[in-house]
This record gives sequence, structure tokens and C-alpha cells, in this order.
Amino acid sequence: MDIQYSAADGNSAARQLLAGLFDSETFVEIDRLAMDGDKPAEAVAGYGTTDGAPVYAFAQDHDVCCGAVGAAQAKKITKIYELAAQNGAPIVAVYDSDGAKLGEGIDAMDAVADILLAANDLSGVVPQIAVIVGGCVGSAALLAQAADVTIAVEGSDYRLNVGDKQAKADIDVASVEEAFEKVKALLQALPANNLAAAPIYESAPSTGSCADVSGAIDAIADEGSVIALLDQDGVKTAFARVSGVSCGVVVLQADKLSGKPCAKAARFVQICDSFSLPVITFVDAAGFCCLKNAAKLSQAYAGATTAKITVIGGRAYGPVYIALAGKHAGADAVLAWPDASIGALAPETAVCLEWADRLAAMTDPTTQRAQLVEEYAKTVYAPQAAAAKGYVTDIVGPAETKARLSGLLEMLSGKRVTKLPKKHANMQL
Repeated sequence: MDIQYSAADGNSAARQLLAGLFDSETFVEIDRLAMDGDKPAEAVAGYGTTDGAPVYAFAQDHDVCCGAVGAAQAKKITKIYELAAQNGAPIVAVYDSDGAKLGEGIDAMDAVADILLAANDLSGVVPQIAVIVGGCVGSAALLAQAADVTIAVEGSDYRLNVGDKQAKADIDVASVEEAFEKVKALLQALPANNLAAAPIYESAPSTGSCADVSGAIDAIADEGSVIALLDQDGVKTAFARVSGVSCGVVVLQADKLSGKPCAKAARFVQICDSFSLPVITFVDAAGFCCLKNAAKLSQAYAGATTAKITVIGGRAYGPVYIALAGKHAGADAVLAWPDASIGALAPETAVCLEWADRLAAMTDPTTQRAQLVEEYAKTVYAPQAAAAKGYVTDIVGPAETKARLSGLLEMLSGKRVTKLPKKHANMQL
């Protein structure tokens, strides 16, 4: 019986994991002696402080029945969600399980469903962070995916079905220690709940500079504050501090923005909006290659009521400008760099329609056509035309961008928006 109680007495890996998350001697375990038959329940759960702020957490205990989820474990975990909801504090979930406890049959399935329902009900109310340190397959993967941010440790197993490819977490790390460093950074970047203000810190200088939007995040972010979540096919997302203000930053740079990264960017914008983090978007894109995900990203921006600032750092043509870049896409302010190019059509197409006479007069079409397209982009599509009509707030150089963003963030810090009453938007999924 002593061996059966070893996990409850403090010798389990799960308890040691949570000790690495919380400030020293602040962790308070709930239901420590809860049993599943003649063994401890297969999870350790409780609360404490991380960098002085309250946090609720649970860790599946692989030392007991391989962390299999059953009714006893679900009861402990759902209690954590109830306490987090009552007290408005974030949840950190640590996954290391071989799946549901099959011996319990439908009781085990209902147990997992209870946890999933609690996680989904609390989505957008308090931040939820999932850390995958071992097995996270099947129903456990559904639970992890319900979190706002997923962090996977190298060597962990994260997939829906056995034999599937590994699912892609938001952040990949080499060790558990690195995972908890990321968790702590995320908890500093996000407010405790959806009613709390965005965190504000002392301003710090940036470490980077940029000639185009590819380096924009490092160029505007305070030193050491960037938490990158996505860098794929011309789409980047990251949490960062800009002059001390916690923000979400999106960079869109591609000839054609592809589908899956657009969908991930849409989710990122929704997370920021849920917790009233300002969204700063850098745009240098000529178009989309997936209609549904373009609509999804457009709806995410249109529906977000948090502060939104767009910086057009290159191309913003047709649907990209309409859906993402302009004031009428919901941006509170639109800045443009001097070499930005804003227009209804790609300049390659526009010259065929508007400068057909000049095309016909070419003596060397191969060389002169490219020159004509460049001239059109720099003259007809120059940002001054949009600024003259009030569609662009101001034209600033890359080196001035952080200072202007800082002023705009201060101005927009009290933004409040009331929208038409409805249950939710019918977003493309």
C-alpha cells in the first residue's frame, strides 16, 4: 500500500514538474489523497503563484496507470477549471498520458468530455496553456488543442490517432525547463483574464532594425520580449512588448498568402482580442491563394474590438488591402512606409489596362515591361495617394515606426467598442 500512495506522498514526476512551474513553496495541491480504486488519481492538481501571480495547474501523473484518464482524474482536473473560472486566473495543463482508461468504458469517455467541456467553456475567459511532455494522443490531444497556446517538448507524442503525423504545436522546445520558461513568459504577456487590462512594463530598446517587414517584429519589440508562435509561408505571429505594452504582432509577407498559416493567424488575432491585447499588423502581400482562409482571417480582424494598427510596409493589393490593411477593415490607424504600394490590382495587371498604349510602344518588352510595372507601383500606387484621401493615417520610415506605434498604443489604450448583439459571428471554420 505504501507503493500505491507514493505518488500522493510527493515522489511522483508530475509533482516535481509542477514544482518547476510555481514560485518556491507557493504550490497548494488540491485533493492530494483522492483515489482511483486502490491507487492515487492519475493527476496532480493545484494552484500557486508564478512570478507572483496566481496560476492554476494540473499535470498528468505517468507514474500511476500511465496517466490514463478516468473519472477520478477528470474530477480533479475539472475542479481546477472551476476554481480558475471563479478566481479569474490562468490555467497551465501538463500532458503525459497514454490515453483514456479503457477499463472504465463509457465512464472514461464521459470523464474526458467533462474536461473538454470545461476547457471550451473557459476559452477566452482566462488564458490556457498546454505543455506536452510525454504522451498526448487521442482524446488527450483534443484537450491540449483546446488551449490558447500549446508547447511541445522534444520527444513528446502529440497526435490525434496512432499512426498520424505529429501535430504541430505553437511552440517547440528542447526540454521541460525551456517549456516552463516559455509558460512564464506567456503568463507575463497575457492578462490574468478577459476583464483585466493588458500588462504594461517598463519600456526597453529594440534589438533589431529592418529594411522590409520580415524584420519588423525585432525592430519594434522591446528587448527580450518576443514570444514567437508561427513562422510559416510568409506569415509570422508573436507576442511582444512595444514600449512596455503587451501586444500581438502579425507579419504578412508573400506573393500569395497560403491557407493554413492564414487560419493560424486568424486564431492568433482572436486570442489577442479575447484578452484585449492590441494587434499590430505588418502587410506586404499581393494576394491570397485560399478563399476560405482569406475569409477566416478577414472575419477575425473585422470581429476584433481590441486596438488594431496596420503598417503597410510593402504591397497591399486588392483583397489584401480590403480585408486586412485598410481603415475599413477595422484598423484604428494605418501607417505606411514610403515605398509601400497600395492599389486595387497587382501592378502587372494594372499596366495592361491603364498603360496599354505605353506597352504597345515598347521596343524591348522583356526589359521595359518590368520597368513599367515598377514605375506604376511607385507612382500610381504610392502611399501618398491613399494618405491624401485619409485612408492612410501617416507615412513614416521604418526607423520611426516604433515611436509612432508607441504613441498610437497610448492613444488607443482606452478603446471601447459596442457591437450589435448576437451570439457569435458565423466564421468560416
